[in-house]
Amino acid sequence: MNKINIEIKEWKAIFGICIIFSSRVLGMFIVLPVFSTYGMYLKDSTIFLIGIAIGAYGFFQALFQIPYGWLSDKIGRKFVIILGLLFFLVGSCICFSSSSIWGIILGRSLQGSGAISSVCMALLSDIVLEKNKTKAMGILGISFGASFIISMVISPIIVRFFGFYGLFFISILLSIICILVTLYVIPFPICSYGSIFEKNEYRNFISVFKNFDLLQLNLNIFFLHLLLILNFIQIPVQLYIYENLLISSWMIYLITIIISFFVVFPISKYVEYKKCEKYIIVLSIIVLMLSDFIFLLLRNNCLLLILGLQMFFIVFSFLEMVLPVLVSRIAPKCYKGTAMAIYSISQFLGSSIGSVAGGLILNCYGINFLFLFELFITFLWFIINVRNL
Repeated sequence: MNKINIEIKEWKAIFGICIIFSSRVLGMFIVLPVFSTYGMYLKDSTIFLIGIAIGAYGFFQALFQIPYGWLSDKIGRKFVIILGLLFFLVGSCICFSSSSIWGIILGRSLQGSGAISSVCMALLSDIVLEKNKTKAMGILGISFGASFIISMVISPIIVRFFGFYGLFFISILLSIICILVTLYVIPFPICSYGSIFEKNEYRNFISVFKNFDLLQLNLNIFFLHLLLILNFIQIPVQLYIYENLLISSWMIYLITIIISFFVVFPISKYVEYKKCEKYIIVLSIIVLMLSDFIFLLLRNNCLLLILGLQMFFIVFSFLEMVLPVLVSRIAPKCYKGTAMAIYSISQFLGSSIGSVAGGLILNCYGINFLFLFELFITFLWFIINVRNL
């Protein structure tokens, strides 16, 4: 009976945190497909200020990850998650009631200030048993990907029937649902937290940054998201060329993501059993280099382009499942939230640098140099991991 209760508790945690993740993804991305168009009708709006409004969310997400993660190590995960959701709720309300671009910028900044993704992953790590962590992270990844696709599809539909401000009303509803889920669905973890006034707190905090194994994992997720953005600066354009010949590009993404998770789950179970994560990560990087070669040399063949994309998604899905599990396993017991926060910031940095570098390279040197640069980055990543085997 005790075993059944533990399993139910784990599934409640997975289900609840997936709802929070999915809702946050919807709230974050649902405005992107239409904001550059409808945002121009706001008072004082300019293209530059629209860019600020879009980017403010990610900036404040990165800024508040570590404070939220550290605070969750001291006063508990659920309290910090509710605090972050309240910031997101207030920001959504400001966006909903504002007719000026400045109000939207303020609201988006407050939405981003609810930076609880690392806290959610740390909470899941606290509750789920070690043998089920990779599976739980995989389900979390599926919910993230599905929510991203749904947000891209339904955003224009919501604007058409309910207007531009209907998007922020949806965010308000999702925030309230997430707070209720946190309070009444997600169980409290059975673990101890440190004290804010703990002796040698500063030294312990800095030691998380200096941990070599955690640094390696942070570099891995940095490179992975750097490559993700570099790929998706140009691959959607390549797929669009063939869209009339096969199927819509969004269907290609959906199918490749579904296939990836069916492939990745058996591999992740084998890796957990054999405890050979470092070697599989190196093998994964080799597969990424092969996909880079396809994008560079064979992208004019539609089927080979889709094959390269499928290879990339398989590796991306696998590493998205395995890396957070390794962080939670290696992180000091009372600093999992802090470690997850640094990990999340590495994701944001990879995405940000990838978007800037990719746009600059594509504008100045063209698509061939972009994929060549991507191949160089992957090779550099491979060398770093091989040296640390």
